[in-house]
Amino acid sequence: MHSYPCMNDMSDTSATVSGLVDRFQEILDKRMQELPILNARLEVEAVGFRDFANGRLGVLITPWFMNLVFLKQETGWSSRPQGDLEKVELPWGDVEFTVNQDEKLGAYLSAVLFRSVSDFPDQETAREVATQVMSDLFSQPPGSARRLSRRQLFSNIGGG
Repeated sequence: MHSYPCMNDMSDTSATVSGLVDRFQEILDKRMQELPILNARLEVEAVGFRDFANGRLGVLITPWFMNLVFLKQETGWSSRPQGDLEKVELPWGDVEFTVNQDEKLGAYLSAVLFRSVSDFPDQETAREVATQVMSDLFSQPPGSARRLSRRQLFSNIGGG
């Protein structure tokens, strides 16, 4: 498990967020168009990415999933196999991420928020949920005795 403090000035990694969006837009355009799992009311969008532990952490919305994504410029993840697990300590508690190896993006971490986004009525609702997730993830001060489970975190979304 790795414990990471928030970082303030990581503007040099901002391009990786736009690269993430571009890559998933490419995947949508080239591989996903005919699949019934797509929610045509949603589009690829990066929401709430913020500087964190020498990288960027935020939510990626696509028409087929919503994930928490952690990007770093230089990591030991590049040598780790696809699907390997990595625990990251966030203010509200530990999150288990999956190592992803992409031919264009390189290595990055992701944690599933919603495996299916078919019930989202529109992009605005998906964006509001993603924004709330990011707010909740950083709502607990580091070292807080109170830790939220994933179930508790997501049950607070939507006015809970």
